[in-house]
Amino acid sequence: MNQNQISSYINQANEELEAATLLLEKNYYRACISRCYYAIYCTVQALLIVKNINTRSHRGVRQQFSQHFIQTGELPLELSKALRITYDLRQLGDYDQVIEITREQTQIALEYATVFVEQASHWLNTH
Repeated sequence: MNQNQISSYINQANEELEAATLLLEKNYYRACISRCYYAIYCTVQALLIVKNINTRSHRGVRQQFSQHFIQTGELPLELSKALRITYDLRQLGDYDQVIEITREQTQIALEYATVFVEQASHWLNTH
């Protein structure tokens, strides 16, 4: 296990959360949701390092997270939901310019991302 890589991913996740908060304050909803998703993505990458799993595709990250953390009961199902919802919102925000992203959706994404990073960081600190 590479503790430096884990720390780097968690630091990046926290930076993404800070950026997301600032973007929400400025009403940049699409950008905020993107940062929320990447905060979760970086955190999942840190978790996967603990299991010696290296995957770079977004699909692979989601699948491996579910298989090794949710299905085993090591982390709660709500974190899988947070990952799925923020991923879906990011896809809409990044690739569907017709869809309006609301403040409410953005606030939910930020809450999900914050809880995800906090709970996963706690797991990392205890394992």
